[in-house]
Order: sequence, then C-alpha cells, then structure tokens
Amino acid sequence: MANVLHEIINHAQNAFLGGRNIADNINLMQELLRYYGRKRASPRCIIKIDFRKAFDSVQWSFLKQLMKLFGFLDHFLHLVMMCVETTSFSVTINGDLLGFFAGKCGVRQGDPLSPYLFIMCMEYFSRLFNMATQKAEFHFHPKCQSLGTSHLAFPDDILLLCHCDTPSVDILLQQLFIFGRMTGLTINAAKSFIFFGGVGEDTKRAMLLHTGFSERSFPFKYLGVPLSPHRLLASQYHPLLHKLESCIQSWLGKHLSYAGRLVLIKLVLHGMVQLRLSIFPMPSLVVSKITSLYRNFLWNGNPQSNKSALVAWKQVCLPLNERGLGILDIAARNKCFLARQLWNINLKFDSLWIHWVHHFYLTHGTIWSSRAHKSSSPLWKAILLLKDQLLNDCGGNVEVVNTLQMWHNDERKFTTNAHEHFRFKGPTVHWEKVVRELWSLPRQNFILWLAVLGKLKTKDRLHYISPDTQCSFCRQEEETHGHLFFVCAWTSTLWGKVKYWLRLTRNMASLTSAI
Repeated sequence: MANVLHEIINHAQNAFLGGRNIADNINLMQELLRYYGRKRASPRCIIKIDFRKAFDSVQWSFLKQLMKLFGFLDHFLHLVMMCVETTSFSVTINGDLLGFFAGKCGVRQGDPLSPYLFIMCMEYFSRLFNMATQKAEFHFHPKCQSLGTSHLAFPDDILLLCHCDTPSVDILLQQLFIFGRMTGLTINAAKSFIFFGGVGEDTKRAMLLHTGFSERSFPFKYLGVPLSPHRLLASQYHPLLHKLESCIQSWLGKHLSYAGRLVLIKLVLHGMVQLRLSIFPMPSLVVSKITSLYRNFLWNGNPQSNKSALVAWKQVCLPLNERGLGILDIAARNKCFLARQLWNINLKFDSLWIHWVHHFYLTHGTIWSSRAHKSSSPLWKAILLLKDQLLNDCGGNVEVVNTLQMWHNDERKFTTNAHEHFRFKGPTVHWEKVVRELWSLPRQNFILWLAVLGKLKTKDRLHYISPDTQCSFCRQEEETHGHLFFVCAWTSTLWGKVKYWLRLTRNMASLTSAI
C-alpha cells in the first residue's frame, strides 16, 4: 500500500509517506501568515478544523468503497478489511476485564495499517475541496490560487484557506458537511478556530456568527510549533525552554553520574528540540539558553546552577577523536536542516512548499542567483545566508552543488555529513579507542576522558578551596594529575600489581604513555 500511495495522495498531505516532510506544511503556513499583521492586507482567513474522535469515527463501508474507487484489487481489499473489521474491544472495571464486544467503525490508533487508511480518507477530503474551489463563487486565499491550495492536512490537523467572504467560507463548510456525512468524521466546533487578516470588526462578528467558530489570536500552535505573522521572538520559545528545564528538574534526585547525564542529554533533551531545529532558523539567544541548560545539567546536575564547567562546551561538542564527547552542536544542527531545504529547492523537489518557493521567490532565476529583499521571510533570508556561507566555504556554485550532491547520495547520512561540515573542528588525537573501551563502564570512560584532558579536581586545581595541596595517599608531594597516577608511592605500588597481573613489562611514567 505504501508503494502506491505516493501516486494517490495529494501534496497537501505530508504525513506517513516517505520523502514527505512535516516541515513543508509549517513552512508554507508561515509564509502565508506573514501578511496577517499588516493593516492594508486584503481580506483573508484561516480555519483550523478539529474532527471529533477522527480515527475512531471512520465508517468501514465508506473505507471499502473508497479503496475500490482508488483501484485496489478485490483480494487485497478483502485482506485489508479483514484486518479492520475483526476488531474487538474489552472494558476494564475495577481492574477486571469485561467483554469482548465487536467494533463497528474506526481504525485503530497504533496499528501500522491505520495511518495509510486514514490518509486515504483525507485524500477524499482533498478531492472534494479541489472540486469545490473550481466554482466561480470561490475566491482563493491570497498567493494560493496559482497552486490551487485551499487546505493543508496532517493527518487530521486541517487548515482551510480562503478569501474572507461569505460565499468562499460557505463552500468550504458545505464540503465539510458532505465529507462528514460520507465518512462519519464530524467537526468539533468547540475546538475549531478561525483566524482573520485584513478584516474589520463588523465582518469578523458576522463571520463568527455565521460559522459558529471562535476567533483565536497569534501565535497559535500547529503541528507542535508556534506560528505567527511576525518573526518568532526568543520569548516565544519559552515553552520549549520550560519543558527542557522541567524535564531536567525531574532528574535532580537521581544522583546521576556525569556519564548518565551525558546519555540523557544525547537521547532525551536533544530529541525534544529536534523538531524546532528542523523547521525554523533558531535565534542565537535561544541556542545560547539551550546550551546553558545542557552545560549546567552536565557539570552540576542542576539547570539553575552557574558553577564553572570542567571542560569548555565548544570542546564537549567535538567528537571523541577530537578530544570531545560527541554532543551535537545545536547551531550546526540547525544549519544542516536549512542545507537540506537549499538542496530540495535546487532540485525543485516535488512538494507544495518547494513549488511555492519557485513560484514566488524564484520567478526570474535560480536559488544561486537569488538575493534576499527586505520583505523576504526570516526562513528565506536564513536559507540565502546559508547559501552564501556555502559559496564562501566551497568556492562557487558548481562546488556547492557537488558538495550537496555528495551529501545527498548518502541519503541517510545527509544531516551527518552536513553537521560535519558546519561544526567547529578540533585537533585530532589517537587515544579515543582507549577512552571509549566497550568493556568498561561509561562512568569510568568519562573519568578517564577528564584525566587525559587534565581536568580532574585534583588538589593543585582546588587551592582556592583549601590550602592543603598534599596528596591524600602519600602525604609527601603536591597532588597533580601526573603525581596521582604514577609518581605517588601508593599508586605506583597499585600500578605494579596491575601490570604484573596483565603481564605488562613496559615502564609507564605518565598517563599519556600508558594510554
């Protein structure tokens, strides 16, 4: 089914299909919103639709008939409907299961087949709207007529776009009614909203009364990110920062080692900012605040603590063979996704957002000759700024295209290759395999990494706390990295026993030579 849906599903839908990106809908929506804050803008509106229990309400008879119309063979259709129609449910009351009873409609969330079935239902929605917008009474949203865009969908997050007049809105609402009657998907008016641009107060009141929806202000959240007619300020990233901080606060009582915190930063915290990094050019102030949260958590276990770090963050973000820990650099990561947008624009990639860019920004040339204007969007300016950086780094258009092509040839590693280009580089070392031994515990690896860098809290580095700098073991000399590991009489005896056990005859006078 996945192999053929590319030929069936409209480009207004960007969910569950390989090669389609959630960012496309968000980027296009951000471009269309830019004129909503202007006083002399032509009348326009966006209607955000919420369906009541969307996945649970799809009528099976409609689904079966729809798949027949799309040309699926009877045997395949029978197999699919067997998966759908044999659903049964049970109810838990006071911990006891009661039931089972058979399902009558809907597709199960969590079933890998369900997303494909649902986007086929939404394809019927798209075709209904595309037919309705051919009527003379319908007026497209500004900058949407050339591409015939009347809606964006992902999967049940629906945005309807039109000129703000009663006939256009009526046509959209009529199609929603027809769609609901056919599929079982009905509008939840309490969770559906309308946004106006270039419209007077009298018109707003009349339209709200006519539709039954309530008005919302900007910014509003779409697909998990805030959208606004204006450039997103650093203050509007506060929910993301608060979410990161709350997550870290929940770990404060866990007595985590450095290595444990490192794993949480790489696998949990970075995943929480990944979506924003892949869509918007992130303000440097926000990047700085996120970096500060990461740094304080790694070295102090507390996002609010401002104590000094043992190793500079720039070095922590380097790979291990360059004396770092391999934490991804946020600013470089942000540029990676902008580089992918640049390459898709160059290829004229088949998506609604890329078509829109070529129609409105690149009417008289290519991306390589394009220049930003004062009226250009922040995203477009960021893409062009990145293009200029790549031209400066590589030397010319041909060289940049060859570089991006090389990254693209290894599709799964495009972001990795781009990150390697944009990140800060450090001197290469040859002890990374020893520091990252698979048989040793991560916390031991971390301490060894600190020792190799000379960043352990030995007494010679803590003289501002206590005047006593003598070695805690032998009480004869100052405690330094060199003394602690090999010069001290106590540790020399220990090392001698270890060497005898491992049958090592080489003399080890320093940590570097031992490694």
